[in-house]
Amino acid sequence: MTNKTKSRFSKYAPFYDLLYEDKDYGAEAYFISDLIKDLKNDKKLTLLDAGCGTGIHAIELSKLGYILEGSDISGEMIEIAREKVKKANISVKFHNESFQTLNKIKGRFDVILCMFSSINYLTSLGDLDIFFQNVFSLLKKDGIFIFDFWNGEAVEKGFSKVRTKSAENNSMKINRKSETSIDTETQEVFLKFYFDLYENNSLIDSFAENHHLRYFFIQEMKNILSKNNLNFLFSCPFMERKSKIFSDTWNISFVVKK
Repeated sequence: MTNKTKSRFSKYAPFYDLLYEDKDYGAEAYFISDLIKDLKNDKKLTLLDAGCGTGIHAIELSKLGYILEGSDISGEMIEIAREKVKKANISVKFHNESFQTLNKIKGRFDVILCMFSSINYLTSLGDLDIFFQNVFSLLKKDGIFIFDFWNGEAVEKGFSKVRTKSAENNSMKINRKSETSIDTETQEVFLKFYFDLYENNSLIDSFAENHHLRYFFIQEMKNILSKNNLNFLFSCPFMERKSKIFSDTWNISFVVKK
């Protein structure tokens, strides 16, 4: 990822949690924990949350007894994450590294996570290979890698060209409009966000961000994992461990073993 990737989140970071305050991070942490317990019953497992954002998943998983570290390309989000764990008196170590520089992190982990479809920001297969090689090198023997991604079938069938979202808290309000286009030849997604930020009902800032992503197909992802010596174990719809995957299932979770 380049400096352009970093800058995508620079203005977004302070309002990220407000915009996603409806997201049930606690339930998602339990979902991940259940996937882990299917394979590992050890106590005090070490987890690395790659693409951790502002650290909420890491904090919630830490509360469940795991030993957490987190990493994100956005220095602004990492600073927010560090403030959160300090206030919560929770021990989580954070690193400001991209997927491509993850190998700079010292140590080995029982489990590596990559949540919220962060992997879709890897738009070249070469970058994805580097990330998977870094995951392989950071996992302990028989370590587990859990991630979710956008299912190509669902994206091509049902993406929305325009979407809006609003959130408010106390005196602050943020409106976001997104415009999306896709290229089915390259599997690329071009997403533009328009933000309006209000304080006490007065507009105080407006800005836009361009996001470039790539979606993947299930067999394609399995092939890439195999090429990088990571063994596919099972998949399911995100947050639905016992459900089947259908063509309109947008987010798919993969569980992989070193």
